[in-house]
Amino acid sequence: MTIVKRQIELHHAVSAIGGFFGGYTVLNHTDILANAQTGNLIKLVCNACSGDLKSVGFMILMFFVYAAGNAFYAIARKYLKISMKIVSFIVTAVGIILVGALSNVGNHYVSVLPIVFLAPVQWNAFKTAGGNSSATIFSSNNVRQAVIQLTNYFMNKDKAALRKARFYWATLLCFHLGLLMSCLLTMAFGVHSVWFCYILLAIAVFTYYRYQTAKINAFFKSRF
Repeated sequence: MTIVKRQIELHHAVSAIGGFFGGYTVLNHTDILANAQTGNLIKLVCNACSGDLKSVGFMILMFFVYAAGNAFYAIARKYLKISMKIVSFIVTAVGIILVGALSNVGNHYVSVLPIVFLAPVQWNAFKTAGGNSSATIFSSNNVRQAVIQLTNYFMNKDKAALRKARFYWATLLCFHLGLLMSCLLTMAFGVHSVWFCYILLAIAVFTYYRYQTAKINAFFKSRF
């Protein structure tokens, strides 16, 4: 039970990172949602219809960078010998550096490309927790699950549904706490607020340590 609890804590900590990046890109880089592609693909078609070919070109570039993040995850998972959660932490740490450096370039699309790449890596590395499938980088499915599971509990008094509802509502809360942090820091530091994401990353790494420690302790208890 402790292992599951620590895994859920890790998921929620990483969700705060997803929320931070979501807020950062929207507030600092012309409403671009780097975490997901639905809105950007809609913009691609709309801009193509309006003749904004420069914007279309960048949206296509973002699509391929997002695809590259997914391909990287699949390749790294097959060939690397370390946990993909650790790989995601490393990619995120490097991504923050690149975003901070590229923010001085002045091109909003280029500045968010590292986030476009790291977002699917994070999503794939932390796609489940406590037996629940949940994205840490956007909220659509989390809202769906949170409402459905809570409704199921009220209708059937199913305690399992209540546990799931708590998980998804907590995921949404942590995501939006990260978003709130991004909003407040952006008001004070603008594009340079991205550096504060290292605080959330450090929290996530700490919760990962607690999760791994719980797994190790459970292993030795089962042996001795």
